[in-house]
Amino acid sequence: MINLPQTIPVLLLGTSLAVLSPQVCTAFTVQEVASLAKASSDLPVVKSAGLSPDMDVPWSKPVRIVDPFEGELVGVFDRNSLGGYLYRENSKQVISLWTPSSIRVLVTLNSDQASSSFYTAGRVYPRYDYQRFVTTKKVDKLLLKVRGKVFRLDSSTGTFAVSQELATALKNAPDENLDIRLLLEGGQTIDSEIGKETVKSWRKIY
Repeated sequence: MINLPQTIPVLLLGTSLAVLSPQVCTAFTVQEVASLAKASSDLPVVKSAGLSPDMDVPWSKPVRIVDPFEGELVGVFDRNSLGGYLYRENSKQVISLWTPSSIRVLVTLNSDQASSSFYTAGRVYPRYDYQRFVTTKKVDKLLLKVRGKVFRLDSSTGTFAVSQELATALKNAPDENLDIRLLLEGGQTIDSEIGKETVKSWRKIY
């Protein structure tokens, strides 16, 4: 007979067992592990943990991610458009993936219009050739403000580790949009927010 400890840093998904570092995730009790495993089997399945500006996923809802390189995990995707729709000139998108062990963030700067003109019958006519351009930016720092406390996270890859303290704060965040600040490579700052529905979904992730 093996006696299990009161809390163990594991997350059971389906038939797989994912071991997570205790420094970067919340410790789960045996009952919580079983509950998470059952809940995850009923979630929509997403086949990649990768982020892209035109990805098609259930936004702001808990999902089960089955990634060929990262294995199985639960998470919630969030997207916030700043300055208009996806390819509007100078608009921005902040896309993020929230999992028990990490936060992954992608920022895109978008544009869609290149104009030209043509000459005929003695007159110049404008012509608009629409082309889509998306430039991604690396996020070096992520700041989150939860119930008055500011969490400052650093990363060289755009993926930020979730400590037990942060996981607890996210799980208990109020039902409202949450402010975040992104410091990009090169010094640019973008203020954005996480939508209320994503915040509610954190309770099933953390």
